[in-house]
Amino acid sequence: MTYDFFAEKEDKLNILDFIFNDTDLHVYDVSSAPDQQISEYKTSEDISSKFDLTNGAKFSVTFQLWSPRHNGKPTFRRISLDPKHCNGHTFRYATDGWGLIQLYFGGLKNNQLNLSHIGHFSEKGALKWQDEKSLNEPVSAWDWKEIAATSRKLKNHIHNKLAIKKIGSLGVLPGAEKLELQGVELK
Repeated sequence: MTYDFFAEKEDKLNILDFIFNDTDLHVYDVSSAPDQQISEYKTSEDISSKFDLTNGAKFSVTFQLWSPRHNGKPTFRRISLDPKHCNGHTFRYATDGWGLIQLYFGGLKNNQLNLSHIGHFSEKGALKWQDEKSLNEPVSAWDWKEIAATSRKLKNHIHNKLAIKKIGSLGVLPGAEKLELQGVELK
């Protein structure tokens, strides 16, 4: 399942508040900064104090979402970096798991508001990659019905409760519409 939408900072905070207050989802970095561990966030304030939720290109702030109801578990994979090519940094981490739900926020850049996105593998899609991409748990360890139900709940909240208009299948949240009325292009 994938779903794209337009959101500005306040819209993003409303989505995060819903995740933290009305779901059992855990929120992790997709990848860490060099020489850092993966962070888990507990509140919208944790995120807004660390990231610029206004400015940036497509998918400028990215998270992995996971619930214990999904059965499988996220893994935090250490990635070695060549310090010669990475300003002296030697490692970073990535958050992996077949059934994780991605939440990517697009930012405002060059008078364009970039798309935001939620999505995840289906069981069928994950099975196609299982032999090529080794993760700690098999695809069968995940509860795909629960993952789909969780992502539908999140999409429904964004698309049917927060979005105030649609451009095709894309939801436009209130802050994004305000930017559009001020001449910002939704891209």
